[in-house]
Amino acid sequence: MLKKRLILALTAVLLLLTSPLFAAQEKATEAEIVSLKKTIAKLSKNLGSLKGEHASVQRELRRTDQSIGELTRELRRLNQQLKDAEAQLRQLEQEKKPLLISLRKQAVGLEKQLRQQYKTGHQPRLQLLLTQRDPEQVSRMLRYYDRINKTLSQRLEAFRAGLVRLEQAEQAIRSAQQSIFDRRDLLKARSDDLASVRKERQVALSQLQKQLNTDSQKLKSMQADQQRLEKLLTQIRQSIEKIAIGSDEKAFRDLKGRLPWPTKGKISRRFGSTRDGIRYEGVLMAQKTGQPVTAVHHGRVVFSDWLRGYGLLIIVDHGAGYLSLYGHNESLLSDVGEWVSAGDQLATVGSSGGSDESGLYFAVRYKGNSTDPLKWLARR
Repeated sequence: MLKKRLILALTAVLLLLTSPLFAAQEKATEAEIVSLKKTIAKLSKNLGSLKGEHASVQRELRRTDQSIGELTRELRRLNQQLKDAEAQLRQLEQEKKPLLISLRKQAVGLEKQLRQQYKTGHQPRLQLLLTQRDPEQVSRMLRYYDRINKTLSQRLEAFRAGLVRLEQAEQAIRSAQQSIFDRRDLLKARSDDLASVRKERQVALSQLQKQLNTDSQKLKSMQADQQRLEKLLTQIRQSIEKIAIGSDEKAFRDLKGRLPWPTKGKISRRFGSTRDGIRYEGVLMAQKTGQPVTAVHHGRVVFSDWLRGYGLLIIVDHGAGYLSLYGHNESLLSDVGEWVSAGDQLATVGSSGGSDESGLYFAVRYKGNSTDPLKWLARR
């Protein structure tokens, strides 16, 4: 059984390395990625041109969502820098220990030598010349003293220079560490402020939505959000076909029912369920804010921005018409054009876009058609 699994694993690796996706990755030019980014940016701008009082609240929600996402991403980067600096400082302190031990040993030897010189009248070379009658013995002893003195002097100077360098490095790391602390504290404070603002805007949005006192008005608003997503996906498909940024003909399809989950959590809304007369085209995985959102399969990020109704959204193209969608994120960690592999972190869980609960919106599309994403994920 184990042998069979190993053979299957090796076959999968071979297929991955020889897949058209990796060949296309080598051929994809920077101009193609720039073209994709421009297309998506233009589309995002068009989708963001909203009208009416409801739209003004949505624009404010978008602004705060994006600001919080950017700050969260920056905090993540600074935290990593802080960990690296602390690790480097610990390493320097470990390297310093043997140098200090060596210095103590050299100091003992130097003390013995100085005492001996003192006993011989501070002039060991002259003392040798006066007390020794054998010229060869005198010559050997003089060379010995010279060699000992030179060796101790060189070692002491080398250690002193190394100690100076270590002290300078520690000071530089402490300075950088303090700078990171200050920056992180500043960003945390701003993030807290923006989180409060977003909560205020969400309350305002909730109050405004209550004013939509008829089912037809609610339906119209939700349909508009869905239409924006459909328009976005259509434009993305057209852009992918136009610039040919790469595809993987079979890998995604062949892994149906075996893909890893994009985040842990219970399903709070299922595919095909209806709410206010709108059919849900994905699933909502309840999860705490800030938890990682990972790619379910390798591919290229083709959208990484805010979209009304879905918040901070990432879309990954897996080739052959397959797309995976990850919405309501707190922050986006991958940009348009980036290649990702299964398990790579794309974002962090949130409730952006006005969602009333923290969790991940996850969907799978094939050539524009929605499909139950749970059928693609591995059983657990």
